[in-house]
Amino acid sequence: MEQTTRTPTHAGLMDFRAWLHELERTGHLVRIADEIDPQTEAGAIMRLANERQSPAQWFTNCKGAMKGATLLGGPFATKERIAIAFGLPPDTPHSVVTDVFADGLHGKRIKPEIVSSGVCQEHVLLGDDVNLDLLPIAKLHPQDGGPYIGTLNIGVCKDFDSEWVNWGTYRGMKHDKKSTGLWLGPLNQGGQILKKYRAADKVMEYAMFFGGDPMHNIVASSSVPPGVSEVEVVGGIRGEAVKLVKCKTVDLYVPANAELVLEGTVSPGDEREEGPFGEYPGYVVSGTNPRPVFRLSALTFRSDPILPATCLGIPVDDAMMWVLEVASSVKEALRAKGVPIVDVAVPEFSGCHAVVVSTKTPYAGIPQLIASISWADRNASYFPYVIVVDDDVDPWNLGEVFHAICTKCNPVRDIHVYPGHINSPLTPYIAGHPLREFGAGGGNVLLDCTWPIEWTAAQRPHRLAFHNTYPEAVKEKALANFARWGLQR
Repeated sequence: MEQTTRTPTHAGLMDFRAWLHELERTGHLVRIADEIDPQTEAGAIMRLANERQSPAQWFTNCKGAMKGATLLGGPFATKERIAIAFGLPPDTPHSVVTDVFADGLHGKRIKPEIVSSGVCQEHVLLGDDVNLDLLPIAKLHPQDGGPYIGTLNIGVCKDFDSEWVNWGTYRGMKHDKKSTGLWLGPLNQGGQILKKYRAADKVMEYAMFFGGDPMHNIVASSSVPPGVSEVEVVGGIRGEAVKLVKCKTVDLYVPANAELVLEGTVSPGDEREEGPFGEYPGYVVSGTNPRPVFRLSALTFRSDPILPATCLGIPVDDAMMWVLEVASSVKEALRAKGVPIVDVAVPEFSGCHAVVVSTKTPYAGIPQLIASISWADRNASYFPYVIVVDDDVDPWNLGEVFHAICTKCNPVRDIHVYPGHINSPLTPYIAGHPLREFGAGGGNVLLDCTWPIEWTAAQRPHRLAFHNTYPEAVKEKALANFARWGLQR
């Protein structure tokens, strides 16, 4: 893969394994050959690696798994790994990655190509031969209700009364060798589709796949609107149709180059206790609840299948996909409305709860306009904190943002609270609310860290930062010699 350009590689689908080899080549993935127990050890290693921003972990010797089956931890847990998935150099600035993502989400669509066979069906287990115990499914946190196979999966289900097929990331706890739980709740698209089947007392066919193009995971976790095909969005980003193959036992289609595919059904009234599970905000908050059961009719996989997983917790982890997607989506929404923004960031350490926007303020009400547009975005509607800073603050730099909050946000005038807004069901501070799964119990807040519009240039204190304080010639000399002087870290 070309590493000297900042232009994304759209043409040609990227196979999951090709991406992993590129991560390994660039130092963003390591193989662990020691025997590791997925039930007790893998999650701890993943969590420590996430907290230290270590390379992704490819566990090639998993206790209890069938020969050749391996476990992959944290492949999407850094911006660098996601940049590589887009065909960009790993050191691509965050703002460039979000621009590329925004272009892809709102760009052209390419319909998938149906093929007769694929490596995802090199091995086929049907009926009683289906056995999830063959796979290195990890119990990621000691507090989890069981091993979770569905953390970096893509769930596939067809709308009840249209031709739309939804791809989404819906967690799945392993119940036994032939069934998993599913969190298809009232606020996600999969749950809204399932509600239609239940209202008609019909069985819903379902598939869960892993791997293929890493763009599948990135797009499936994004804010693609209901009725829009995620697979067509992936095709548009790559500039080539995604190749799909029909499942063996259900009328659904999955990527021909997927690593693993689970096929089956979700029946009306078929529920089982699921959870708890340590989720992306960094807490165990979802509890144990009766949730739909996904009963498997087939398990297909390519030779030596790789099962990707994420051990969620205190940031940073694979929720990084959502961080970049929300930043991209909000950036595009604000630009479409003509808001004079400079950049948009979602700080990874917010636990996917804050959007930061740097802007110019040519007239009054810009921060309020930014907040209202951000909360109208489907995924950013779950982000209760909107922080607006002036254009001399880098929204990706948490130190600069915190400094702006503490020195420019007047605690009497500039903090605007909006009770009753929808929050994520996984937001820890609404964990005890009876309608938590519907997003009730919280609210939103705008922190306006811009200078008042009525202040003149002379009234606005000068911010003492390197980039806006010194003459260009002085800055250029300092930057050019910084490393030679031994100051580079």
